Amino acid sequence: MPIRQRFDRVLLGAAVLQVAVGLALLASASWVVARERYGLPESYFFTWQASAAVVGLGVLVACMHLKSGLLIEPKLSRLGLAASWLMLAAAFAMPEVANTHRWLSVGGISVQPSVLARLAITLFAAVELTAAAREGWTWRRPATLGGISFATAGLIVLEPDLGSAALLLIVVAAMAFVAGMPLRMLAIPAAASVVAMAGAVVSSPYRMERVRAFLDPEAASAAAWQSTQSLIALGSGGLTGRGYGSGLQKLFFLPEPHTDFIFAITGEELGLVGLLMLVGLASVIVWRGLRVAFRLQSPGRSLLAFGLAIAFAAQSLIHMVVCLALVPPKGIPLPLVSYGKTDLVVSLMAVGLLLNLSREVAS
Repeated sequence: MPIRQRFDRVLLGAAVLQVAVGLALLASASWVVARERYGLPESYFFTWQASAAVVGLGVLVACMHLKSGLLIEPKLSRLGLAASWLMLAAAFAMPEVANTHRWLSVGGISVQPSVLARLAITLFAAVELTAAAREGWTWRRPATLGGISFATAGLIVLEPDLGSAALLLIVVAAMAFVAGMPLRMLAIPAAASVVAMAGAVVSSPYRMERVRAFLDPEAASAAAWQSTQSLIALGSGGLTGRGYGSGLQKLFFLPEPHTDFIFAITGEELGLVGLLMLVGLASVIVWRGLRVAFRLQSPGRSLLAFGLAIAFAAQSLIHMVVCLALVPPKGIPLPLVSYGKTDLVVSLMAVGLLLNLSREVAS
């Protein structure tokens, strides 16, 4: 049977438009950081992100045209997981960057293994959870998936990157719930995750300081600085913003305006209109991804589509609520918008896989 060439054009259009909007926002948010903090050309971050976008769009097209059976092939999912583990481990052999081991430098190009690990776990979880449901929910596969997920999250926490680890576990838990895992099986790893995350916060002075600042900003004003400046940026933008390129918070009031707080910079420069544009585009991507998931007949492919869509949704939501000071600050990029070459390429890869799966559903 020939491969269908029909795919979800709304999903593709929303993703491409989000990338284009992201590049424009990044150009405004990053030029001061590039020149003043790093002594680089003002276009440095934009140039690298644009290059990553070209690569990512190529990866998207390639993923669109893979044989759909390969997406839930057990051997390939295990191979991808093993490769991500090797990359996570190899990052610890690299020199520290900002007191972390989050990046693996290959030929002068930095790769963030935790982002690849999250995608690998999503593919692996789709295979294992589908098989577990078919086998009647014995303990073997859920225990294996839980152990591997916790071990992967543990490596990411050690980098340290608690936010990415939490995001990974949220995606796996959501997939397990939707797959029909009995609550008695889900309750144990869920409780263990909460305890582990709480332990990671309590054992880290800077994480505890962020939590204290979140609970009482006035009593811990230094630690609450980022959240306060983010709210100032959002509040000063009003309905239509100060104007593109005219934001003030990127002038070193917000420490990472081009990554962790690009949503806030958007609110300052483009106002509520700009924020609704970003929320709208992200919502369309998630909606079309979930639409694909709910219309697929194959349980494995349906669960994979759900995992990819919910990962995009969770990452977008976490970034936005951090900028709104609804949770303690955590460095989670806004998909397809924030600076981050690995995150951009992997996000486009995920969209490509969703487009691949969309060929199997009715238009």
